[in-house]
Amino acid sequence: MKITAKDIAKKLGISASSVSLALNDRPGVSVKTREMVLAEAARLGYSFKQQNSLSTNRNIRYVIFLKDGDIVKETSFHSIVLQGIEEKAKKMNYNVLITYFYSSEKWEEQLNAICEDVDGLIILATEMEEQDLEKAYRNGLGRHNIPIVLVDNATNAYKIDCVVADSVQGACLGTTYLLKKGHPDVGYLKSTNRIANFDQREKGVLKARREWGISEVKPLQVINVSTASERAFEDMLNWLNAGGKPVSAFFADNDIIAAACIRALKTKGYKVPEDVSIVGYDDMPICTMVSPTLTTIRVMITQLGEVAMMILNKRINNPESLTDDFSDVCRVTIPTRLIKRDSVNDYYK
Repeated sequence: MKITAKDIAKKLGISASSVSLALNDRPGVSVKTREMVLAEAARLGYSFKQQNSLSTNRNIRYVIFLKDGDIVKETSFHSIVLQGIEEKAKKMNYNVLITYFYSSEKWEEQLNAICEDVDGLIILATEMEEQDLEKAYRNGLGRHNIPIVLVDNATNAYKIDCVVADSVQGACLGTTYLLKKGHPDVGYLKSTNRIANFDQREKGVLKARREWGISEVKPLQVINVSTASERAFEDMLNWLNAGGKPVSAFFADNDIIAAACIRALKTKGYKVPEDVSIVGYDDMPICTMVSPTLTTIRVMITQLGEVAMMILNKRINNPESLTDDFSDVCRVTIPTRLIKRDSVNDYYK
């Protein structure tokens, strides 16, 4: 059955015109509405090639891999990556199809479906582990013989091109900024949902402490919180209610965690940044919506999608360019930037 914009609108309880604006990436709807529409469209199996049935464009598929789901669904990261993909794809005459891949459902059926009628895949692999990639190949991914680019994760085990942000550099940059502000140490607001990126950010925090001369014998203050906003708030509040005394500065695994922990600190009477300074990671829209506005590490998210699309186009047009000895596999690492706002202060005793 052909899914239409009206079907999506009916499911979401919004107008068909709003759905059309969201599907076509036109102004007039909020980021939140666009994400909601794209998610429902993918869930219902809407094919974006339906928007122009006369188009002679080739198709590529943007696959959003979901394992736990909290990390990807809590932010607009995946839709900002899509913006970068679509911007380049349009210029290269590709249609972009969008599909969610659920690790809890049947793998072989999903793999056959995502590889059907497309010239290549871009997989948002934020929640993917090496064992998931192994499982995908065991269930037939390699049989389809189409190029694949991973975004927001990397592998050395398979001949797959990868585009990632430099998480170690970003976390080190944010932690060093806090130390330069005079804070004697920096704590770590650590996600309980672990992914490769978060592990890299933890390494960045530890690297900055070492480089600043903080003894490795001195324990890092770690507060474990969920990646889901409300649960992160509750986790932080529970830690404070149990008698936890925060250090004067923290680096958070992402902006959602940072914003939730700021809210919990303020609930307990702490002033941010006067009592506690916090740096987030990603530079999502929430950074300018919280009070104080959040100092963070900016990931060039749109650029991740743009570069992935450029690499995929190269592979599609020159399939022999990927050699057997891995020498031509692309590992693109995009640097991050510190964005200074109001959640960080100089240290006062």
